[in-house]
Amino acid sequence: MEMFEVLTQLCLDIVHMKITAAEGFERILEKKNEREALSSDLVDVLVLTEPESEFAENASTSKANFESFVHLLTNTIIPEEILRLELDCCKRDEHNKGLIRLKTKLYFKQAKFNLFREESEGYSKLITELMESSENCSAHDDFAKVIKHRVLSLIGQFNLDPNRVTDIILEVFEIFPKQKMFFISLLKEIDVVPEYLCAILGFKYTFYQSEKKKTPYSLYVLTAYLIQHEMIDLMKILAYMIPKAEAIKESHKARMVNAQERASKAETISTASIPMTDSEIGMGGPVVTISITTVIQLQEDEDAKLAEGFNEESVLASNQKLGLACALLENGNWKQAQHLIDRLPEYYAVQASPRVCRALCKIIERSIDAFYRKSCSLNLFGELTKSKKPVLDDMGNGLKPIDSWDDLGQLVTILAYLGPRLAYRATTNIKILRLLTAYYQKVEKGELQKDEKLNELFVELVSECLLPSLTLSDTNVALSEELWQLLQLFPYSWRYWMYSKWNHETMRHPEMSIMRGKVHGRTKYVLKRLSKETVKMMGRQLGKLCHIHPSTVLSYLLSQVQTFDNFIGPVVDSLRYLTSLEFDVLTYCIISQLADPSKQALKSTDATISPWLQALGTLVGSLYRRYPLELNGMLDYVLNQLKLCKSYDMLLLREIIQNMSWIESISGATKEQIEALGGGDLLRQEAGGYSTATKNRKAAQRLRDALLKGDLAVGLCISIAQQKEHIMYNESSTLPLKLVGKMVDQCSDTFQQLVSFLSVYMRNEDFAKRVPSVRELIADYSLGMEATMCLARPTFFSRILDNYDSAKKVSKAAADAEAGGDKKTRLDSQQKTEIFTNALEAQIEALMNDLKEANSAMEESVPVRFFAVFWMLTMYDIEVPTSAYDRTLEAMKKQSRDDSHGKPKKTDKQLESKLREEQKRQTEHVERCKAWLLSRKDSLIDEKFHNSVLEVLIQQCLLPRAIFSELDAVFCGQFFKMLHEMRTPFFPSIVIIDRQTPYNNQFQLFENTIPLIAGLTEDEANALACFFEILLGLTQRWHSEKEIFEKECAGFPGMITKNAIEYQTFRKLCYRWQTRFTLMFKSVLSKEDSNYVLIRNSLIMMTKLTTGFPLIAANVATMEATATKLKEREKGKRDDLSLKAASYIGKLKMRNVKIYAQNSDFANVPNRKASTVEKKEKKKSDKEEGEPADKKLKVDAKKNGTSSEKNLEKKEEKKEEEEKQNGAGSEKVEKKTTTTTPDENKDRKKRPGKSSDSTSSKKADEETKTTSPPPAKKTRITDRLKHPEDEKEVKDTESEKGEGSKKKREKSRERKDKEKRSSEKDKDRKKENGGDGKEKKEKEHQKKDEKRAEVAGPAKIKFHFQLPEPKKDEKKDDKKSSRKTIEFDLSDSPKTPAATSSSSRKDRERKEEKKEKREDLPKSSRIAEPVKAGRDRGDRGHRSHRS
Repeated sequence: MEMFEVLTQLCLDIVHMKITAAEGFERILEKKNEREALSSDLVDVLVLTEPESEFAENASTSKANFESFVHLLTNTIIPEEILRLELDCCKRDEHNKGLIRLKTKLYFKQAKFNLFREESEGYSKLITELMESSENCSAHDDFAKVIKHRVLSLIGQFNLDPNRVTDIILEVFEIFPKQKMFFISLLKEIDVVPEYLCAILGFKYTFYQSEKKKTPYSLYVLTAYLIQHEMIDLMKILAYMIPKAEAIKESHKARMVNAQERASKAETISTASIPMTDSEIGMGGPVVTISITTVIQLQEDEDAKLAEGFNEESVLASNQKLGLACALLENGNWKQAQHLIDRLPEYYAVQASPRVCRALCKIIERSIDAFYRKSCSLNLFGELTKSKKPVLDDMGNGLKPIDSWDDLGQLVTILAYLGPRLAYRATTNIKILRLLTAYYQKVEKGELQKDEKLNELFVELVSECLLPSLTLSDTNVALSEELWQLLQLFPYSWRYWMYSKWNHETMRHPEMSIMRGKVHGRTKYVLKRLSKETVKMMGRQLGKLCHIHPSTVLSYLLSQVQTFDNFIGPVVDSLRYLTSLEFDVLTYCIISQLADPSKQALKSTDATISPWLQALGTLVGSLYRRYPLELNGMLDYVLNQLKLCKSYDMLLLREIIQNMSWIESISGATKEQIEALGGGDLLRQEAGGYSTATKNRKAAQRLRDALLKGDLAVGLCISIAQQKEHIMYNESSTLPLKLVGKMVDQCSDTFQQLVSFLSVYMRNEDFAKRVPSVRELIADYSLGMEATMCLARPTFFSRILDNYDSAKKVSKAAADAEAGGDKKTRLDSQQKTEIFTNALEAQIEALMNDLKEANSAMEESVPVRFFAVFWMLTMYDIEVPTSAYDRTLEAMKKQSRDDSHGKPKKTDKQLESKLREEQKRQTEHVERCKAWLLSRKDSLIDEKFHNSVLEVLIQQCLLPRAIFSELDAVFCGQFFKMLHEMRTPFFPSIVIIDRQTPYNNQFQLFENTIPLIAGLTEDEANALACFFEILLGLTQRWHSEKEIFEKECAGFPGMITKNAIEYQTFRKLCYRWQTRFTLMFKSVLSKEDSNYVLIRNSLIMMTKLTTGFPLIAANVATMEATATKLKEREKGKRDDLSLKAASYIGKLKMRNVKIYAQNSDFANVPNRKASTVEKKEKKKSDKEEGEPADKKLKVDAKKNGTSSEKNLEKKEEKKEEEEKQNGAGSEKVEKKTTTTTPDENKDRKKRPGKSSDSTSSKKADEETKTTSPPPAKKTRITDRLKHPEDEKEVKDTESEKGEGSKKKREKSRERKDKEKRSSEKDKDRKKENGGDGKEKKEKEHQKKDEKRAEVAGPAKIKFHFQLPEPKKDEKKDDKKSSRKTIEFDLSDSPKTPAATSSSSRKDRERKEEKKEKREDLPKSSRIAEPVKAGRDRGDRGHRSHRS
């Protein structure tokens, strides 16, 4: 037996090329010497080993080597005849054929109905023996040997075929896979040749390769066990399996195409196939919507139809290689399975079969289980938590247990085979996730040293496996929260990178694409049914969808919000069910939408901010106020956009600050709100804004924390200020001017909002530490003075108060020491004021030093102390808004009574007490600041700057700060007033407003208004107008009464130029300002090709200044007519200008101010006279503009005399000034009046007649107080509401009256021509009216003795004037008077002596000219005038009101 085994091994070595044929022959010769009877055994061995040469790896070489060996043995050891009979390689063809036939007949030819040559009883007994052994097998090793002897006995007794016996053993093994160790031992005991096993299994696989036959999975399990125990070779068995490599590639491509089709189909859900029941349709009732469960089931059914042929069961049955891989993995044989999976396309195995994924996850979980228990498990139950399941013996082919973090890093390469399919086994997913969370927590705490290579591996694992696994999980909210515990340890930039990969790169996995399509379709279905009424129900469905794939849901939701901005409210409410991870994904989706290069931030039509960007801004503000989203990503995005010189996204920052902190933009605020902003923090919060949103203090604290992280707050402030300069100087040449103005305003508003937020919600010391110094802001960051001081101003008084508190403690301690003992002393107000002024002085000195360092030449050209004081102080320092405090307290009391039904709450009382305490503190603070200013007023402006101080004050102080914001404009006005009242030396109050002789070459405010406003934005124009309004109101106060002027101006340093300005001189200055404003604004608004910005800013200025301009009747008429023409001209072209003009006209009519009928009423100047040439030109221009002359009412108007502002020596200047004034005076304006009181009538002076020089000089200061009705009445003009027939009647009457007076002027040919033209027009009108002539004559006859009232202005108002009572000895001369009578209220009008009614012929001619001029005036230019003396007192009873 030993010789046989030696010979067999020798022949096998020759076949496998381990030794050559010659070496084998030499060994045979050695064996022959030992044993002569070697030939018989050698022949048997050669017969057995010859087939091996055909199945060897190199069959041709092995066969050649074997044949060489046989050739050497021929006739030396074994005779050739014997070898030719036994071996195929030695047989000849003729003998070979006969031998084959003989063997076929002996071994394969069977008798009829007898499939086995052997006895069937033997196979039955064999099967029975194997089945019983499988059920009752024992654990000891000798049991397989016992069964082996029984099998061999059956083979010998029943002459069974050994190959068939092996096949039956494999069949039973396949049925009982759990007894694998028994069958493996049995096969080893039988000593089955592996090649035979491989051939038998190959035959089985080949049998199932025909159509409509499915390979049983038990066959894969059997093969996997045999491969694991090295009974067969993997590569050899693969040769029998299908499909081949090309077929696998084709099926993989078909699977990807099918996945795209399924994903596309899933995005559309059609519910038309679902029948509606009668109860759902209802009789006029609401239709019950289909439940989301039904919709999901419908979607899944449609997807299942498309997925036929690609499901797991059919794939495993047809793809034998994939089935074998799955069986290997389930058996724990990762090494062999990896070789097989690597031969398949990438992700093919895991995509085709979730069973493969679960098997691999199980292998990974077994390897990490011990390390997980060590690192993450809490071990609350001790030994009870240990698994009692038997450990799978993988024969060393599985994964090694993990003992360290480095081993976990090596496991990442195996997890990469799974990708997002790690979700198919939740326990494995959670364990790996918690291990990574534990690692990063320990790194953050410093317990572990961070390894960069390991970190890269773990980040890749999170982005490729863990995060996308959420999509393939079945709405696992717990997994989402576990993921956030890990992701929040990463910077937001890493997280957003992971979200990007999740949303885009992981779509190469077909499962992800299909699930994304399903989620997208369900999202569209839900959002179509989202409304305010269904927020709660649909919000839950949105939350469930977000748990699967949040970026898909939120991206579609954002696209809908950008299209429909009214969708923002329901969307914000529906997001309440999102997790922390999903809120973070929402921020990423918003930033992705903002950074999308395909979207334009500006509209292509009018170059304004696109609606989608505005909608996103509104949504962002609402979301961050309501939900705890992380802010750093959004704030950094805005900052990075500013670094790239893109300012459109500042809209987001404004919305965030406004919604989270209720700090709103100052632009557009009312006067009451601006006044409240000059108070303390509590007053600013209660009354300084106009937002009705609920205050969310937690949201404000979150915003503060985000801004303080990494000095983001200061960086944003500086970047916004720099961006403003960049827009003005770099982008203004390429962008539309209107857009540039809006962007500049946006920068300014956002900057002030941000600084206000930081000053309110940050502690003063923290703010002072973070903000750079003034020198750094100016020199290093190149910020303007207004931005620098706005940012640094909160730090000034923080330092002042700190120094004040410390100095007060020192003084108090010193006083206590002097008093001795335990007595505590209190400092009086004088001592506190002295301590405060010292602290303030120290801060001003420090600021002056910073300014000098930033600009070394400043000290030579600028009064540095005044400059520092002006830019450092605020409204809080110079004025207490007492009225704002009172209003706020009253509003709080009223609200408290309303809320608590008359019983005030404790919290309300506390708030009131805090507000009163704040007012008290501000009052003390203002008193100290003013005391310091009063003590230092002489040193504010040095005498050496006397000639240059005007330029500094206007160009470097007042204007830059006044246009920065309306609050700063109010400060500039109040600071101007305060310095004037303090009699500050060298502070030129009047010169700042208007030019005087020493400053002819320098800039003054009221002199150079148009060039100034031409370059301002809308908010800057509003702010400047606010400043001008304060100055104009101040000057009008001084103009109103001489006593006020003497008290507040006379002898003041600011009112002295070469000589002190007297009251009448000042009134002339006021008149000049009124006239100058009229000419300037008229010149701008009258030009059709005027600059848009200039017209807009002019209208803004005019609207803001209505309280102080225009105040003279002629100017009122001019401004109203000019604005009316502008409104009509711009309608349909530039509608915003037309609306502003209409707003100005309305405000002009509704104001309640004193209107001066004549120039002489306003100032000591002569009245103007309009020439005939001007009247002709005016009439001609009106006709050219398209307004028919016959539709204009002929209005009696007074003729103003010419006035002069210049000295008599300057005759040329006088002529030019007269021409300008005559142009302005040629137009008249409406004048609104109310019933005068007796006191007012007593003080009223009679307007002098033109015939008397003495009377004219005495009555130069006559004033007529005319006030418009209160706004609540909203009266309208009767004349404009009349029917056309009534208007024509009035025109006819006035025309006839005018014709009678024209006949008296026969000497003037020009007047005759006009009379002819007028008569021709009257005839034409009579022809047109037809039958109305009789009716008109009857009305004229009835009103012949009545005085017709002239109604002034375009509103439905009755004017009541005091009629001067004529003297008894005077006779009335109604025919000579061309003035129309005005209706009066006799009950309140006292009687006054009448003036003389005599007039010269020249005066009568002038009156007739004025009646001719009335044809050219619009209805809105009528002005009610007091009737001259000479009328009879008895005529008053005949006057009637015209309504």
